[in-house]
Amino acid sequence: MASCSTFNLSPSSKPTKPTKPLPHYFLKPLIHEPETETRTRIQTPYPKLIITGPSKLSGHVPISGSKNSALPILAATLCCSGTSKIHNVPNLFDTRTMASVLASLGAKVEVFNNEMLVNTDGVDSVEPNSDEICKIRGGFFVIGPLVARFREAVVALPGGCNIGTRPVDLYIRGLQALGAVVELRDGKVQAYAANGRGLVGGSFQLDYASVGATETLMMAACMADGTTVLSNVAREPEVVDLARFLNDSGACVEGAGSNQLVIKGKPLLHGSECVIAADRIEAGTFMLAAAITRSCISISPVIPSQMSCLIQKLSAAGCKIRQYSHDTLELTNTSGFSSF
Repeated sequence: MASCSTFNLSPSSKPTKPTKPLPHYFLKPLIHEPETETRTRIQTPYPKLIITGPSKLSGHVPISGSKNSALPILAATLCCSGTSKIHNVPNLFDTRTMASVLASLGAKVEVFNNEMLVNTDGVDSVEPNSDEICKIRGGFFVIGPLVARFREAVVALPGGCNIGTRPVDLYIRGLQALGAVVELRDGKVQAYAANGRGLVGGSFQLDYASVGATETLMMAACMADGTTVLSNVAREPEVVDLARFLNDSGACVEGAGSNQLVIKGKPLLHGSECVIAADRIEAGTFMLAAAITRSCISISPVIPSQMSCLIQKLSAAGCKIRQYSHDTLELTNTSGFSSF
């Protein structure tokens, strides 16, 4: 029988719903926040890996689901009423933390091995637990869905870092372009719909193709009133995966995989089911490990089209790469030269 765990916070540990935002004339613009402000960094001890070589690798390696796809999709469940079922979620610190972030908002999160069921009908707060948010960069994704669906959000800065070190300026300006009032106060980004009703469609061009900003603004725009055009957006596979999940949930997102997104806002999205795609970064890491140790391994599942550049470079360096099925690759490097 599959193991099951449910994330439920006790009433004493759940953050209370923040008070209504101050009127616009009380708000201090984000760009005027004193540069001298600092925040306490969370010191996390990291384990050490001690590797003794040389050694040969062999066998088959199963590839996990993509963390970079799982985190924004889990955040996107906040856009959806009812229950969403997410398959092939990698069992990582980041995904477990994101589950805690959702639970701190009042969502019910159930974990069955590598599946997550997320029901957001019980969400009763727009301020996720700051300690959880500060553990991972991806926790900040929830600001887009919260403002879009609940018209306000109070979210700590991501990863326990200073805004100048890990900037979220694109997120902020993008939300402002959709009709949000945003300020930075006490180490938290506070945002709410200026009209009191919800976000509105608009146009915004990113200064650079930030994956996180693209995903956050896509989630916000899918429930805004009207049409939104986002330009110079990221084109990574995880952006396409998120768009597919949102569309399956009733959104209308066009252009995913290109440098422009056109999003027609919908007043209501519903839960849906999706499978997290294989992690191309993990797959590439194992391919490189086999290459530098002059070994032979096979990996699956993979999406070869997402790894075409790496495959070309490894082939040029003397590795033999065979595709045994639509999602299985074998890499062999028995060359005697020292290309790695």
